[in-house]
Amino acid sequence: MPKRSQIILTALNVLLITLPYLIAWGKAGESYVFNGFLLNPIDGNSYLAKMYQGWAGEWQFTLPFSAEANQGGFLFLFYIFLGHVARWLGLSLIFTFHLARVAGSIVLCLVLARFIKVYLPNSSAKTQIIGFALCLFGAGLGWLAAFFGGFTSDFWVAEAFPFLSMYSNPHFPLGLALVLDYFTYLESPRLSGKLIGMFVKGLLLAVVMPFGVVLASVVTLGLQAWEYIYKDRLIRWWSLVFLVPGGLFLIYQYVVIGSDPMLLQWNEQNLTPTPAIWDVLIAFSPALIAAMFAIWHFYKRTSLYEYRVLVIWLVVGLVLAYFPFQLQRRFLLGYYIPVACLAAMFLGGALDKPRSIARFGVFVFLAASMLTNVFILAGGLAATTRHDPKLYYPQDMQAAFEWMSYERTDTPLILASSDTGLLIPGATGWKVIYGHPYETPRADLRKSQVDAVFSGMLNLDTLDQFIADNGIEYIYYGPFERNMGIGPVIFDFYPVVYDNGDVQIYLAGAAR
Repeated sequence: MPKRSQIILTALNVLLITLPYLIAWGKAGESYVFNGFLLNPIDGNSYLAKMYQGWAGEWQFTLPFSAEANQGGFLFLFYIFLGHVARWLGLSLIFTFHLARVAGSIVLCLVLARFIKVYLPNSSAKTQIIGFALCLFGAGLGWLAAFFGGFTSDFWVAEAFPFLSMYSNPHFPLGLALVLDYFTYLESPRLSGKLIGMFVKGLLLAVVMPFGVVLASVVTLGLQAWEYIYKDRLIRWWSLVFLVPGGLFLIYQYVVIGSDPMLLQWNEQNLTPTPAIWDVLIAFSPALIAAMFAIWHFYKRTSLYEYRVLVIWLVVGLVLAYFPFQLQRRFLLGYYIPVACLAAMFLGGALDKPRSIARFGVFVFLAASMLTNVFILAGGLAATTRHDPKLYYPQDMQAAFEWMSYERTDTPLILASSDTGLLIPGATGWKVIYGHPYETPRADLRKSQVDAVFSGMLNLDTLDQFIADNGIEYIYYGPFERNMGIGPVIFDFYPVVYDNGDVQIYLAGAAR
């Protein structure tokens, strides 16, 4: 692939994953604050909460969206490390988050270009460019399903598609880059002089993207099995240097979670099932269809062995995605990459034909593969024009958050609505009764309790008992709480410690 094409496509990708966020910040104006996330703000704010723990000097993760304390452990170290980086450099958490996201995306683009050169070695420059462009900007036919009311996984399963990965957060592109980097070395049965680097990368992958270690291990086993049948290659013992440290760290994480009752409850409700097979087929087509044609063509020409890593990834990725495991969707990590690379081989063959209709067909194919991401970008920009409450909150709330973070540097417990509770841990370091559907233990119960408070279902005595039972120190009453219907009268029993007109914070429970 020509270097110029690689640079142009990489620059365009970085522009597309960065410019919408700059526009969103610009449209906040003086009355609103952009929360920093155009896709999946629920998880985005959980990343900020983890970063805040690092910013506060911690290295062990404790549940920020929970009233119950847990013993902590070395989990989510990537985001905790980013929090430390933000403190060291004097940067805001959200700026550090996006700086890491863009940096990780550039690394992914560089590694992806090398991956394509390794696994599409005998293809034309046009084919490699198509493969690179598809990986960077492609998705499925979700845009077409949307016209019929569908919402397929190419709109939201970010880890499966490089563009969505780079658009969403920093750990998806960095984790995927580490997987691809490892895969580029699978063409070498022996690897000397780089074992220390492989050890560090394997450990880093386990920290950044634990499921990447499993994917890399299964693809490696499949490759060794295929080569054993053909009796062409030696066993890649060096791969253990990459896989074993990552596997040991996964075991450590499993033990920590299993030995902590609160983390265990959090893990039990952390379910990420793979969408239905028809959804997956739509979300990865038309590239998946073209990939199937390419595999059939290679099989007939007895050249399938040359593309064995791509084929193995294509097969085992889908098998793992439907393995009976509560986090099965995570195994779709980077799945669009082998699909797109094999599809590029099919499209490259069409370009070699002199007929203009074949070339027009390639253009239509590429356009159809990229429209979903156009819809995603357009949808995000449309949400910024109307100050969607999922993306923005009033400036007075930010002023209250700043007061909270300066008033208490420890982790007091505050009662707030679910919408405000999502923001507080990442903005202040304070803990909440409920704030996240997965990271709050007994989430359904906690949400119902919070909703009961702010919808006016509790009388003063019951509210006071609830506050005492849970050790709540403060009550937050702002725009989101007001929208739930209850007036501030119920809280007048508690002294006001902060009031900016739109937000009141009351002293409650043990803090009084």
